[in-house]
Amino acid sequence: MDDTHTVSPMMAQYLGIKAGQPDALLFYRMGDFYEMFFADAEAASAALDIALTKRGQHLGQDIPMCGVPVHAAEGYLLTLIRKGFRVAVCEQMEDPAEARKRGAKTVVRREVVRLVTPGTLTEESLLEARRHNYLAAFAEVRGEGAFAWVDVSTGDLTVAACPRVTLGPMLARLGAGLWWLERAYLGRSEPAPEAWQARLDALAVRLGLRRAVGLRVSRSVATPLLIGWIRPVVLVPTAAFLNLSPTALEAVLAHELAHVRRGDYLANLLQTLAEAFLFFHPCAWWLSRRIRELREHCCDDAAAALCGDPLILAEGLTALERLRRNFSPIPEPALAAAKGSLMIRITRLFQPQSHTAPSVRGLALALVAASLLGAGTLALQQEAPKAERSKAAAAPAPSRETAVHEVDFSRIKVRHQPPPPPYPAEAREQRIQGTVVVDLVVDETGVPIAVKAIEGPEALRPTAIAYAQDWRFEPLKVNGKPVQVRFKLTMPFRLR
Repeated sequence: MDDTHTVSPMMAQYLGIKAGQPDALLFYRMGDFYEMFFADAEAASAALDIALTKRGQHLGQDIPMCGVPVHAAEGYLLTLIRKGFRVAVCEQMEDPAEARKRGAKTVVRREVVRLVTPGTLTEESLLEARRHNYLAAFAEVRGEGAFAWVDVSTGDLTVAACPRVTLGPMLARLGAGLWWLERAYLGRSEPAPEAWQARLDALAVRLGLRRAVGLRVSRSVATPLLIGWIRPVVLVPTAAFLNLSPTALEAVLAHELAHVRRGDYLANLLQTLAEAFLFFHPCAWWLSRRIRELREHCCDDAAAALCGDPLILAEGLTALERLRRNFSPIPEPALAAAKGSLMIRITRLFQPQSHTAPSVRGLALALVAASLLGAGTLALQQEAPKAERSKAAAAPAPSRETAVHEVDFSRIKVRHQPPPPPYPAEAREQRIQGTVVVDLVVDETGVPIAVKAIEGPEALRPTAIAYAQDWRFEPLKVNGKPVQVRFKLTMPFRLR
């Protein structure tokens, strides 16, 4: 029997829309909230750490439900995407008053207007503000293929021809490498000791990483590998725990985390695609090799700066090279810490002034000229930290500093929340209820210095403003310094 025949019109509409999005969480718009039901509600409640409630029954069973405020949805979306979920956003396409003109029991028309995945984020608030963010696409028209990539942060768009004749070999080569990584490495690994996972987490915090990075131990690898983009994992050979000192191993792990921060795994995948497309072009291979060298140099610099002594990283790289000699080559989709010329890498750690990095712009132009897809642009988005700072004036960063930082409430930690205020007497008498959205500016000490009600019934706004002024928050820090922030606070008023 069709479930929609036994439920309310609203739930019938929900089930019909959800049937078209079986592999995504459905954000179903109901007034000021996006609601989720059934398994979606249970999954979102656990992922977002929000309350799971109930709404009516379906086939004799209570319907699980949870919801998030519309104005704060971006922060929740970002959390879900980082945890591997896909989200379908379903909006109200008309005003409830318009729906009632068609009949008292008519349901407001709703449609899915957006599917949110890691590859479709475009809002500045959902992207890493201090780095480049790329989207890529492949298209085929009249038998001719093309590859395009855009930097969402800067608006730079590049298109390259992609001969159809090489598409099959390219996919076979890349697919084989990814399959090998999954079966030969991840499938034969186990979680690292908790103490080392804690060390990796601490290093990630020091590097400014906000995503979780897993650590696993494998007998099938001879050098640490970084695998994965959305859920990155660092694989460490079992022998590394016996042959490297703890400080040297930490330096090598910092090198792998630097790859995560730069997005190098995705860059490496695109670069592998480029090599397959342009296997016939010697210039493409030379540029690709040079890109990999620069990428390793950037991560070496970051790791050496984090551990405070380049000698520690040099010790780790030397020990890893000894472990690697008798192992097979690493499949291209992986990133290995010991790749690249060991002597050159160690020498430049102690004599960085003797190696002048080539122009990023020049290499990027050369890559475009050779149609080397987007891998070059992705891999060279950062030079060594010293080179980056010297070029800051010529190449403006995507992020923009302001006096007051606008953030989502999900990033704010509450230090003191006062008891709920009495319900406004006049509003109670007139049976006025609703949700008030308050815009707050909080100073460097966490105290509100500007409060304004921007949405909600007028009769409830004064109480909401007075209530918001009594809140206290933990200062938000940028580059280690407390800053002023602006965010929105939702205050629901409900009569019992």
